[in-house]
Amino acid sequence: MAYPVVDASYGFLAVNELNGLPYAGATRQIPIARNYGTSIFYGDLVQLTTNGTLIKTSYSAASSPTSVIAGALGVFVGCSYTNPATGQKLFAQYYPASTLANDIVAYVVDDPSAVFKVAMVGQTSTESNTASTIGYANQSFVGTNVYAITGVAGSTTTGNSKMAVSGDGPTNGTGNVRVATNSLPFRVVAVVPETAYSVTGTGSSASTTITLTAAVTGLQAGMAVICPQATAGGTPGDYNYVTNVNGVTVTVAATLTAASSSSFTFIGYPEVLVKWNQGWHSYQFATALA
Repeated sequence: MAYPVVDASYGFLAVNELNGLPYAGATRQIPIARNYGTSIFYGDLVQLTTNGTLIKTSYSAASSPTSVIAGALGVFVGCSYTNPATGQKLFAQYYPASTLANDIVAYVVDDPSAVFKVAMVGQTSTESNTASTIGYANQSFVGTNVYAITGVAGSTTTGNSKMAVSGDGPTNGTGNVRVATNSLPFRVVAVVPETAYSVTGTGSSASTTITLTAAVTGLQAGMAVICPQATAGGTPGDYNYVTNVNGVTVTVAATLTAASSSSFTFIGYPEVLVKWNQGWHSYQFATALA
């Protein structure tokens, strides 16, 4: 297991530009309306509303939206306002719902070319916008689209978001499989190797089915698989991966041949790097707020 352990989602964190240059910390200041009734946390997706103020982006389901949202702007990274109780200027990690201040200003990463680090959460056969258990990606997710999971409220203790991304859910158990839908907001550009997580088991394999001698705790769809004893499909360079886990029966993407008592290592990447898909950020499409 790598360090540090990713045990919960934390929102979208800008790490660099798509061209490889470091993210320099640039933000745009956007007002939040007095008494806006929804808390916004550091790392939350945000958008403009028709009066030009900022609101939190929250989708109705993991599989939505499938069309662009007018006003989609970026990621919230804090705010400032005059504390109505003390009369003092306050710089805050998050915006508390229904704050009665007239000068609330949010700081937003609104660069449509920014690359964000974000946690993957696992899904079941029915995708949920409130999924919160950490899941895993593998190299096959690079170049695919992912859902933005926006339905879990952030922490009022840390001020941090709990938004995440996910793929589709497997037939059995929990995990991630590649999304076939083209019309989603975010594209995976890389996995994050520093926080990879691994589990091991023994068994045999023929075709695309691994039969384990015992169920492996922590094994999910979305993990890569390596089997040094395999005669096909098990080397690191094969980039084979798990698509379904049903007890001791594990389905993988490509043929993996291994004799009984072979050792299998399953490696998952709980964090990925993503960017806005072309035409999803409001600076990149012509639909205006109306």
